[in-house]
Amino acid sequence: MPRPYPPSPVSPLTLTPFNIGDSENRDLAKVLGLNSLPPEVSDVVAHAIASYRATCAVLSDTTVRNTLAELAELKKRGTSYRKAVRRLADERSGVDYTTHGILQPFAAAALGDEPGAQEALVQAAHARSEELKKHEKIETKTESLRLLCGFLRLIFNQVSAPELRRTNKEGWRHCRQFAMEVFTIAGIQHDFEAHPERLTKYLGTDI
Repeated sequence: MPRPYPPSPVSPLTLTPFNIGDSENRDLAKVLGLNSLPPEVSDVVAHAIASYRATCAVLSDTTVRNTLAELAELKKRGTSYRKAVRRLADERSGVDYTTHGILQPFAAAALGDEPGAQEALVQAAHARSEELKKHEKIETKTESLRLLCGFLRLIFNQVSAPELRRTNKEGWRHCRQFAMEVFTIAGIQHDFEAHPERLTKYLGTDI
């Protein structure tokens, strides 16, 4: 198994607009239980698809093992420590978005030599490391899809007809149908027909 290493900085994302046609909007409205799809909803779905396409190619280094390797650098001294702090303070840091959201403010404070900032950063990094050690193994290539699914669940819960969510079971079933329709429109390859329970898990991604 290759030795883990701190993730490389994320390349600037190029967000290419995705256009949803009239027939696709009608199909989306149908699975959402609506007579027509509001333009703002179509725009949100299109943006989610465009974001998925932009991010799915730039996360190859963002693994649990590599993120743990990055956090371990904070236990070192001198150049290794300073480089780790600069990476975590950078908006382009290659660690996962949850880790970055937790540690970036502490790293920025440490870069500014604020009193107690280094200790706070090390403590927060240790706590996050313990969480990540319990994290189930993930395939980096699926993380963008998980994030897309989480956004689709939020969209579904906000705009779908209430009768589609009368029970928890019905809600998940219709949410899966909505997601599958989005995958078709976006040309996203998957095997969720054979594994609907996996899609349900992806749709439950924390956002």
